[in-house]
Amino acid sequence: MKKILFCDNSLKEQLNFRGDVINNYAADGFDVILVSPLNCKYHPVYPNIQHIPVELNRSGMNLIKEFRYFKTLYHIYRKEHPDYIFHYTIKPNIYGSIAAHLCHIPSTAMIAGLGYVFNKKGLGCWIARELYRFALRFPEHVFVLNSRNRDIVLKERMATTRQLILLSGGEGINLEKYRSNSLRYQ
Repeated sequence: MKKILFCDNSLKEQLNFRGDVINNYAADGFDVILVSPLNCKYHPVYPNIQHIPVELNRSGMNLIKEFRYFKTLYHIYRKEHPDYIFHYTIKPNIYGSIAAHLCHIPSTAMIAGLGYVFNKKGLGCWIARELYRFALRFPEHVFVLNSRNRDIVLKERMATTRQLILLSGGEGINLEKYRSNSLRYQ
């Protein structure tokens, strides 16, 4: 049976935004592994979905904690050895892409937005940009959701045109859950 792994910086967002995609893989018979911090209650819809909780400070830059997170991903990937890995958000994209490469597992990095790392200056942001540039050499694909991010990724030489895929139609979020009439603009 094929095994697919989704790595994100929040279980809540992983389920909220990617739950339908995750459930579709499980319904199709894949063994699905979710790797993320446990920040909500979760009861899988399918028995072939498992969650492996990890510790991650989403905005911290403590080198010891960052290395511990990388090492945790590396050990999970070696133990589980999925057929494919999808990474979401900056730290899973960076550390997870490197760990997947070292474990010889194909992966995709999903960049929903580039955020403060590319809008601000400073040593921390510069380090993050350089880590991104290094890590994004390894995934088979780098998904972006808009042309602005695509242009930045290409300009900053973070990924090649061969790797880069613009998902102009979105990443598969169930729009029925987020109907425009339920949003209120003022």
